[in-house]
Amino acid sequence: MNGYADTHTIKYKLIFYPMALFVTLFMYGYGLAITKDTIRNGKKLPLIKIKQCTVFGIKASIMIFIYTLLEGFLLYDLSNRFYLPEFHLRFALSHLIETLKLYYWHNPISTIEFIIASIMITYILAFFMEISLARLADGGRLLGAFNILKIKRCIDTIGWKHYTADYTKIMLSIVILAYLQFGIDLFGFFSEILDLIIGLLIFIIEFIGIGAIYREYKIKKEKRVIEID
Repeated sequence: MNGYADTHTIKYKLIFYPMALFVTLFMYGYGLAITKDTIRNGKKLPLIKIKQCTVFGIKASIMIFIYTLLEGFLLYDLSNRFYLPEFHLRFALSHLIETLKLYYWHNPISTIEFIIASIMITYILAFFMEISLARLADGGRLLGAFNILKIKRCIDTIGWKHYTADYTKIMLSIVILAYLQFGIDLFGFFSEILDLIIGLLIFIIEFIGIGAIYREYKIKKEKRVIEID
C-alpha cells in the first residue's frame, strides 16, 4: 500500500497511507494476540478479535516505535563516529552487495568494527524488546512492559544463556527466511505468493517464539512460588 501510494497522486496517498498504517497496527495487534495465546498454551492460531487487535496494535506500535527510535539514534551516532553514511542495519543486511559497494572505499578495519558494533546494538535492543512485547501481550499494560527491573527478573528466571539461545534461534530463522524472501524474484509470477507465504512464516515464528519463551518464565515462576510455599 505504501509502495502504491509513493508512486501516485496526493489523493491516493491520503487513502493508502492511512490504510497501510491501520493494517500495520492490526497485524501487530494480532501478533500480540498470538503471543498471548501461546503463553496460555494455545495449540492453534487464535480467533481474530477486532477490538483486541486494535488495542494491542496501538500499544505494540508505540513500544516498537520507541525501541526503533532509540536504535536509529544509536546507529546514526555510530555512523558519525566512524565517518560513514547514515546507516540502518536491517536495510544494509537485506541489500548486502550494495552495502559492500558503498563502503568499499572506507578503511576496511573500521568498517568491520562499525558493522559488528551495529549488529550488537540491534541485537541487544531487540533482545529486550521481545520480552517487552511478551509482557505487553501477557498483561496488556504498556508502562509495565517497559519496566527494566521486571524484564531483568524475567530473563533471570528463564536463564540468560537459555533465553539467549532461544532468542538467537528465532532471529536466525527470521534472517534466513528474510534472505529467501529477497531472492524469490527469480520465480516470476509466483514471487508475490511466495513473498506473502514467507512473510507470514516470519510473522508467526516471531510471535509464537516469544510467547513460548515467556511461557517458560511463567512456568518457572509458578514452580518457585510452589517450592517457597
